[in-house]
Amino acid sequence: MFRQSNRGTLVWLVIVGAALGLVLLAGGLPTGAGAALLLAYLGLLAAVTSSADLGRALNQVLRRGRTRPEPSEVAREAAARARSLPNYDTLYRLLDIGLIVDEQRPDGMALRRGRFVSLDDDGLRPFAIIDVPDTLGSGLALVRFELRDSTGRPCYVHEAERWLQSGENVLVPDYRFPVRKRAADLESGGWMAQVSIDGGALGIYHFNLSESLAELRRQVGPDGELLRDRVWRSNDDDESLPLSLEELLRAQSRQQRSS
Repeated sequence: MFRQSNRGTLVWLVIVGAALGLVLLAGGLPTGAGAALLLAYLGLLAAVTSSADLGRALNQVLRRGRTRPEPSEVAREAAARARSLPNYDTLYRLLDIGLIVDEQRPDGMALRRGRFVSLDDDGLRPFAIIDVPDTLGSGLALVRFELRDSTGRPCYVHEAERWLQSGENVLVPDYRFPVRKRAADLESGGWMAQVSIDGGALGIYHFNLSESLAELRRQVGPDGELLRDRVWRSNDDDESLPLSLEELLRAQSRQQRSS
């Protein structure tokens, strides 16, 4: 009976629950009778919602009131660029996108989020944070990251199946792009990172790969260190990051979206 009209059953349960609540609040029933009616209602509710279809419907109703996260400004720009592509995907929302850079420092290796990369940097990995709508549910999806140089040549491609669930998902490739080891083969200039899911493009992120800063310092003399500070710290993306990538990226993404 319940499977024939899930919507009607939900409405009926709400009405009965509201009526029972009013009766109990009015205090017209003895305590024992009120408790028995409440237990009977809870038992009926459990029996009805055991239906898979009705359970899903009720879950969706409860989720409608949940506030969905807003994309960062960087993500909005990246999604706007991807809209010009014929395979632009509207199923998922891009919340954030960027690069994790392995930077050599005097005190050792450090990770930072950066839009400006040097051939001195050890390596980098693109990342993305996406929002999966409740209607899609959970499931496997093929996530693809690409890095292309200033000539459009693909220099890095990473594809892997990922289990996506409703809500926020942090996507980070399993391996990095070795910048310093491949410095002799890389073209400096404007590069792009693209993220796609199941063949649908979500965002295109632009970044800059500069020549070796050590070489530039030798060329500009005493102003070299100032140049390095100006290059690395001129963008809000460039901040030192701890090693826990997923949690840090979530936190930074929320800070950017709230600012």
